[in-house]
Amino acid sequence: MNIHIDKSRKIPLYRQIAEQIQSQITSGEIPQGFRFPSERQLADALGVNRTTILNAYKELKADGLMDSHVGRGTIAVRPERSRPEKHPYSREPMWEYLFSDYMKHHDTFDVNKYLEIANQKDVISFAAGIASVDTIPAQAFEGIENELMASRERLLVSPVSGFYSLRKAISSFMQKRSCFCQPSEVMILSGSQQGIDLITRAFINPGDVVVIEEPSFFPAIQSFRLAGAKIMAVPMDGEGMDVGILEQLLSRYQPKLIYTMPVFHNPCGVSMSMDRRIRLLELAGQYGIPILEDDPYSELSYEARAMSPLKSMDQNGHVIYLSTFSKTISPGLRLGWMCASKKLISQLSGIRQLTDLHSSCISQQIVERFMNSGEMEHHLAFIRREYQERRDIMIEALNRYAPPGLSWNRPEGGYYLWCRLPEGVTASELTAKAAAGGVAVLPGVPACLSPQKGEGHIRLNYTYPPKDRIADGIGILCSLIRQLSSAHRDEEALTAEINPIL
Repeated sequence: MNIHIDKSRKIPLYRQIAEQIQSQITSGEIPQGFRFPSERQLADALGVNRTTILNAYKELKADGLMDSHVGRGTIAVRPERSRPEKHPYSREPMWEYLFSDYMKHHDTFDVNKYLEIANQKDVISFAAGIASVDTIPAQAFEGIENELMASRERLLVSPVSGFYSLRKAISSFMQKRSCFCQPSEVMILSGSQQGIDLITRAFINPGDVVVIEEPSFFPAIQSFRLAGAKIMAVPMDGEGMDVGILEQLLSRYQPKLIYTMPVFHNPCGVSMSMDRRIRLLELAGQYGIPILEDDPYSELSYEARAMSPLKSMDQNGHVIYLSTFSKTISPGLRLGWMCASKKLISQLSGIRQLTDLHSSCISQQIVERFMNSGEMEHHLAFIRREYQERRDIMIEALNRYAPPGLSWNRPEGGYYLWCRLPEGVTASELTAKAAAGGVAVLPGVPACLSPQKGEGHIRLNYTYPPKDRIADGIGILCSLIRQLSSAHRDEEALTAEINPIL
């Protein structure tokens, strides 16, 4: 069923809809017995009042082209005289009318296209948050894989929360971060994004308030929106989340959850100051609100000693901690973990087994052996040096090529530079032109609740592209920014000439 309405025509909308449905029934395009969407569903899809659809359906029923049956809904009826030759109905289902209310909250930003671009050899990709293929510890993995293949251990089935031996290794690893947890307080995840999804399912009802930083990790925003949450954003500065504004939101709205990335934030690269960490934990305790700490990057500190997670300061169990091996060992492993109270881990295991019984057994065994071999610390030291060098190459190239008005931060760790574009240059337009020029960047739009705020920024990843191509990619990008900025100034000058100030 394909319906187009034209509100500029003098024919009433219900008549336009009825005539098109009538034509499609009599031609056979809509088959005998076709089940129509409800009045509400079709009204939502066409952007009209429900009464309009009700009147159209009434007219079609009066003409004998529709009928309603309890349990079957409203179906198409085609008179014998108008029936064409029989042929199988080959059209696919009308998905847009079948989607649930859950899908209506779905953000259409698609990260897959950036991952696909990253895999193209002729593209310099600063877009995807992926580790360099050159830093994957392939040689160590080969030895571990050979060992696993020679044994029967690879055939083991993991509990929902993950193998105990890996959870024990992670508990020891967390102790080095000053986080003291037991294996029973750890759940292995298929990437830390699964942890965000599990927490959202466990805590968020439609209409509940969730507080995030702005900008924020866009998959987290998508997850909260899909759950029907009311998301409130706290602005950030060089010390992280503004806890003064946070306190105002907590006292007024009593949110269900605070989501934060306090170390080497994605996308803007800043880390929360100690004073703000202390105040954030005080506020969480005062108002009884859990904090979801997302910590993929704290091991990637380039300038000084690695910062401890917020979880290390948590005395009362308010912090639910997430981290991942995707940013440090290999993105293809799809393995992360959650650290929380034993009771919460047990509850979340029950939710998880409905959709994903457990994380990959092979990945778990590879990571466990890698951690216990002692190679993990050597690997982390190697990638810190490697990524620091790539960050410095990118910043040096920006210093060389950047046009006036383009600014950026200098993160002390993590994966990204957060760049403010010159006035008049939008991230959406730049992203499209850069892709055509062989350079992929991520616009700031999905990281902000308001698209207008994100249009002034782009995120640049320096860990993935080859070192010898970073400067070339930045040169191309800056040339495009210069062109767009110049075009904007010319347009402003023309506008001023046409509309002089009187």
